[in-house]
Amino acid sequence: MNTNRTYKTIKWVLNSHIKKNVRSLWTWENDNFTCIFENYSGDSRIYTPHQLLKLLTNDTERQTN
Repeated sequence: MNTNRTYKTIKWVLNSHIKKNVRSLWTWENDNFTCIFENYSGDSRIYTPHQLLKLLTNDTERQTN
């Protein structure tokens, strides 16, 4: 069984936000993605769609090497 993650759906959502110029912020912890719409008071790192897409792409590439 292939355990490598491709993150296909979240990448699609992030690309959609980027193309539509949606101002969104995201967290990513333990393979859980959360889009932040209101004030955020958690401790998780916050990413823009561009940052998270780059991070996921790098993670996917790392898994295949």
